[in-house]
Amino acid sequence: MKNNANSPILFIGSIFIILGSILVIIGFNLMLNAYRFKTEAVSVKGVIVNIGVERYISGSETRTRNIVSVDYIINGVKYENTVNEYRSSMRIGDEITLYYQPDTPWVVTARLNNNTSIGAFFTGIGGIFLIVGIIFFNSVRKKRALQKYLKQYGIPIYAQVIDVEKDYSITVSYKGAGGYPYSFLKCAVMEPGSNENKVIYNSWSIKNNYLHSYIGKKVKVYIHPQDNNKYYVDIEDLIGK
Repeated sequence: MKNNANSPILFIGSIFIILGSILVIIGFNLMLNAYRFKTEAVSVKGVIVNIGVERYISGSETRTRNIVSVDYIINGVKYENTVNEYRSSMRIGDEITLYYQPDTPWVVTARLNNNTSIGAFFTGIGGIFLIVGIIFFNSVRKKRALQKYLKQYGIPIYAQVIDVEKDYSITVSYKGAGGYPYSFLKCAVMEPGSNENKVIYNSWSIKNNYLHSYIGKKVKVYIHPQDNNKYYVDIEDLIGK
């Protein structure tokens, strides 16, 4: 059924998996590049020619950072560049060690630093997102597997639809506004020899504006052969697929 509650679960799960995959890829690339830089970096002596101050916006605050300008020569070619690794002991005219990769001599850093920790952070967060997304998908898979099993091996009985209730556990936007468009059928079967005691069976939640029209109708319920708490209210047979 296209409008059942599995749809938002699958949508949310997809979002988590997509975001998780992106974060894992970013984190893996950061760690790979950091490892590559650390193993392939070549050192060269440079000279500090200027130490400037740069202002930047961080959130709602204006902050400052020091930018160190350096000159260095690689294979007879003079380069001018800036590095962000400022230390209070740095002075104009000081000679410092710079690091670069052979294929990008115009990119230098003042420390043989790497982004392994940052990459690990992205990978870890991405992994958590992936796990959450997989859990969402797995819950739907188990739900569908149970439905298939019950329709094949469950004990069929008939219950009467006595009410329609909103499913407040699914808080999704409806037509651009907050709301609870998902509802479930509340069905009842009278206990033998009693006019009061009822066994209540709730259907899965679906998005249907006409559920109240089914109150009073009969619906088939499949009961698990070994566990009465597991059942499936066949609303597909009632309202159509």
